[in-house]
Amino acid sequence: MKKNIAVITGGEASEKGISLKSADVVCKHLNKDKYNVFKIVIEGSDWLVEHGNLTRICIDKNDFTFSIEGHKIVFDAVFIAIHGTPAEDGKLQGYFDMLKIPYNACGVLQAALTFDKLRCKEYLAPLGIRTAKAELLKKSEVRNQKSEIAMPAFVKPNKNGSSYGASKVSKQEDLQAAIEEAFKYDDEILVEEFIQGTEVTCGVITIDGKVTTLPLTEIRTKSEFFDYKAKYEGNSQEVTPAEIDAALAKKIQETSAFIYKKLDFKGMCRIDYIIKGNDYYMLEVNSIPGLSEESIVPQQARAMGISLERLFEISIEESIPQA
Repeated sequence: MKKNIAVITGGEASEKGISLKSADVVCKHLNKDKYNVFKIVIEGSDWLVEHGNLTRICIDKNDFTFSIEGHKIVFDAVFIAIHGTPAEDGKLQGYFDMLKIPYNACGVLQAALTFDKLRCKEYLAPLGIRTAKAELLKKSEVRNQKSEIAMPAFVKPNKNGSSYGASKVSKQEDLQAAIEEAFKYDDEILVEEFIQGTEVTCGVITIDGKVTTLPLTEIRTKSEFFDYKAKYEGNSQEVTPAEIDAALAKKIQETSAFIYKKLDFKGMCRIDYIIKGNDYYMLEVNSIPGLSEESIVPQQARAMGISLERLFEISIEESIPQA
């Protein structure tokens, strides 16, 4: 019997458009011979079902079901395709935990921690994970805030993704404008030291119960950093596998698996790094990475011989308890 899978997307975050694109790709590639796939779009207080000719049918949020001609549809699992809140901060996972509905992403604690960039750094630092120096500024504190971080530096929201509100600042006199821009997206922002080096990223996923690292991708951006245009408008070159020293690549993969295990992660994630000489620094952990055909984790999976159909099937099947 086919399993009913909800692909949930939308939301009110600045990344809503990216979430919708990811969900469309997931719905396209999930195996229709195995699954009945329903896209659920969060639009404010309405959670709307999209499936075939169905339009404007609302989910009953009391039990995450809906009805067609008196027949109640119950979901076997949820594929979360929301970037930003309410998924990358763990709110949605808490809802599904209460309903005892399995989902393919990490849990509440892992999502909340990795969504908060500074607290994630602070958690991982005692475990030997190198990170760039960063200073936290709060919107509630006095205006014209200054930072002790030397220029050039990055200014970015502490809890946001897709580089919305992020900028590179080269001169102290430009810092205040960058701070004000970042505060449009979060009430806490980071001023983070700039490390000149090679940016790479590593996807991690559980396959048949085993934590598996994907080949690294090297980010070669035409922008000053891997910003929104570089990520989503073709303003970068992404090389998979990364053209770096094989021994160093293996170390970064081992570090990524270590972080995944120490955070007690599940599902797939992507961990970003900057390499300087023989050292590498973790930038952030992305608990729900982009899932379009061109996105990095799908690129890495293909380089490993895993199709999108197989990748999404692995992700959803790992979430469903085996009888």
